[in-house]
Amino acid sequence: MRRAHKCRLVIGLAGLCFISGMAQAQGSLEYDINLTVDYEAGSFEGHSTIVLLNETQTALPELFFRLFANDSTLYGSASLHVSEVSVQTNSMPFVFFSDDTILMVPLEIPLQPEESLQIEFSFSGKASTWPESDGVGSSGTGYGLLTKSSSALTMTTFYPMLAIYSDEGWALDPSTGFGDTLMGDSADYTVAITSRTGLDVVASGDLSAEKASGPNIVTRTFLAAQARDFSAVLMEEHIPLLSPVRDGSIRTWFSAQHHQAGQLANEMAVFSFQLYEELVGPSAYRTIELVEVPLRSAAGVEFSGLILIGSQYAEHPEDAFFPVIISHEIAHQWFYAGVGNDVSEHPWLDESVASYLSYEFSGAYFGDSVARQQLDQWRATYQSAARTRADLSIASPRYAFPDSSTYSSFVYSGGATFLHALRTLVGDEAFYKALQTYYHQFLHSIAAPSDLFGVFEETCACTIGELLSAFRIMP
Repeated sequence: MRRAHKCRLVIGLAGLCFISGMAQAQGSLEYDINLTVDYEAGSFEGHSTIVLLNETQTALPELFFRLFANDSTLYGSASLHVSEVSVQTNSMPFVFFSDDTILMVPLEIPLQPEESLQIEFSFSGKASTWPESDGVGSSGTGYGLLTKSSSALTMTTFYPMLAIYSDEGWALDPSTGFGDTLMGDSADYTVAITSRTGLDVVASGDLSAEKASGPNIVTRTFLAAQARDFSAVLMEEHIPLLSPVRDGSIRTWFSAQHHQAGQLANEMAVFSFQLYEELVGPSAYRTIELVEVPLRSAAGVEFSGLILIGSQYAEHPEDAFFPVIISHEIAHQWFYAGVGNDVSEHPWLDESVASYLSYEFSGAYFGDSVARQQLDQWRATYQSAARTRADLSIASPRYAFPDSSTYSSFVYSGGATFLHALRTLVGDEAFYKALQTYYHQFLHSIAAPSDLFGVFEETCACTIGELLSAFRIMP
């Protein structure tokens, strides 16, 4: 079903309205990235080769790429600069839009359906700097997603990413200053990171090779299959703790002063991983790294096979919120990294499931009374927000929310409340059978709310329209 949509970004080359899509369009997509990092300076230079297959039904006269790191509301003073673009080895002009967060490459010959194309980028960038004396960050540090601190260099969205395309066009929604903006089609990544010796480097995927490439210089190559993104952290003096899980491993990297938090995070991550595999199915990511880094306005942030945990929360692992952070971010390996969604139009679709799975974790790990207390708190938070803002629902797009608090009340608290009501309606067995079906059916794809609702109605052989109406959700 094609939804009504207000066009927010028009770019005139092809006379199209480029808006967010609902279903995965890219099929075969490969990134080959060579990255050289100056750890002390927090800067980098890179070259990427992208091979993509046009699996749409439309000839594409241009390609759009996201330069998320240039969004100052989330990345502060960090920057990503593209100096050269070539298509099939031929140098091509390119155009920036939206404060250099969007890059358009016009094609001399439109890319026809079922045709493939190779495009190359030369790029460079610099991370924001996290002041040693500042524990909470600032507008200059952004969220801390591309940031150099005294002990780590966090590198997420450091390269041009192909924007998602669907039958409704390119997904080019601007940031709102809160919530997630990162979304991409699943792709195969080969990434070589060159840096000085003496650093630990963890990243999405698995380390496949490590070799000296000069005096005190080492190159590590990582392979990540069907990853939603590629992210890395370079660090020194973090303490690793490795625990095996079925056909894989979970490893935490915390500072020495937060070693106890690292141990607890490792235990909870393993527990939640094993629980979610029981409830939902095998994770597509068999190696998961959790790294403590300074974050602002975020307790944890998920990427493919890599999770960032905020240092300020590692200071108090005894706090009741710490287990929620760990279990919630682990759940995103199933819903975000596994099953994707349009995080601008439908942010609740992954956040609600991740929140609800963290509720299940609480019940299994701490006991039912703790889980019920958590759910009651979410319900009260949502109901209060719903009374105040009758114009919003858990299914509202991110840009409809006025601030992060209202967004969280609906998307996180309200989303978990809705899923619990849905479980009550269809029963435990049908609920998890439907969730498993949804996960397996849309793994490595971009799903829409209608996909989730359709699976539930088919599984329970019932209708959920009244429940959707009760939560102001338009099916």
